[in-house]
Amino acid sequence: MNLLEGLADGMTMAEAQGMTEELGRAVARLASHELAAGRTSAARAMLEGLAVTNPCDPAPWAMLALLHRRAGRQLAATACAAAASRLAPDDPQIRLVRAEVALASLGGAEGARSELASLSSEPGEVGARA
Repeated sequence: MNLLEGLADGMTMAEAQGMTEELGRAVARLASHELAAGRTSAARAMLEGLAVTNPCDPAPWAMLALLHRRAGRQLAATACAAAASRLAPDDPQIRLVRAEVALASLGGAEGARSELASLSSEPGEVGARA
């Protein structure tokens, strides 16, 4: 099956290309390292590629939300956080990202504070950041 046939059958681009979940996670980790090193354009390109090839994975959407928030692109951050939240509404990491983005938006601070308070008891990084 070629790429176009796979897409016509309802596959994601990642599935049609044979990209494994393991490979997607490796690219996401690399993007995270690029972001931490301040190479935001490289991180953004990788994350946008992941979001396009597998739009059902909330991780690249959440990471893009953080990237856009740090760059001061609030509308883009909000849209990416909303996409991640639609895909994994109960995931504590996704809830944290959504709250962090909302905290920086006009009118979203009160709900964000409530969400952060509820996440503060989560173990690990989520609870510490909340």
